[in-house]
Amino acid sequence: MRPYPLFKKMKITRMKKYSVLFVVIVILFTCSPLALAQSQDDYRPRGIFFNLQFTFIITWDVNEIQEPIMPGETREVNMTISYTVTRGALGRLLLQLLEGKSFPIQLSVEDKPDWCEAWMLPEDMTGVIPSDEIGVQYSSLFIHVSDDAPSNYTNGYVKMCGTIESMKGPFNILTLIQGYENDFTILFVAGSGP
Repeated sequence: MRPYPLFKKMKITRMKKYSVLFVVIVILFTCSPLALAQSQDDYRPRGIFFNLQFTFIITWDVNEIQEPIMPGETREVNMTISYTVTRGALGRLLLQLLEGKSFPIQLSVEDKPDWCEAWMLPEDMTGVIPSDEIGVQYSSLFIHVSDDAPSNYTNGYVKMCGTIESMKGPFNILTLIQGYENDFTILFVAGSGP
């Protein structure tokens, strides 16, 4: 029995893995300067290579805020965060390599009227990179209308910001997946009749 054929098969398998890794690194080096030269806000995927970028939307049930929020009341609004990773033509390979890795999602309240308080629970959550699917996380927005709030059916708003930071590669040199940030505004009515 000769060990040579088994050794040769292992060597070929290892060479295939190194070849794929080499191709991925070469493409990342040729594509990443475009992504690194632009700010996150101005970035739009270009070209046909990887161009991986996080994206998400936040949705809520409008029925939860259809009724006016009375002074002294705290209203909970359930939020659904749906996220995915958009990609270029060759991004599927890299996305499959990154599938299952976790990343942070941060939510925050950016602006609101002086006569109310608003907060998110949880503000920080962890997403998992999907391949061709949409991932989902859940949070709640709490709106508390002060006792001294206007009592004449005043329009209110809560402006929220959601952020996913860019995912860096080894040694934090290359950006593997571009980050994403977006603002969302919930409108509600506060107060009781005159």
